[in-house]
Amino acid sequence: MIEDPDSGPKTGKKVDRESEFEKVAKSYRTGWLYSEYAFQYGAAIVLCTLAGYWLDNWLKTGNILMICGVLFGSIGGFINLLRALNTKKPGIRKDEK
Repeated sequence: MIEDPDSGPKTGKKVDRESEFEKVAKSYRTGWLYSEYAFQYGAAIVLCTLAGYWLDNWLKTGNILMICGVLFGSIGGFINLLRALNTKKPGIRKDEK
């Protein structure tokens, strides 16, 4: 907050002068944070599915371990997603718009 030079020293009117670039940068920082969570969720599912597929081929068990891998990756990724979204980040405050 800086004083508005047009208002003069007597009024003490404050003006918030956040540039358009700073607004865009703040929105990108927040957006990348959420896209990181989505990537982690998808990666957990894909990696566990591939591990189950590899174990199925190695142990000749059909598709049961791949299905378990999908379920394990989905549940584990979802728990990780909830934990990450419920954790307070130091750089992001709720009162910032």
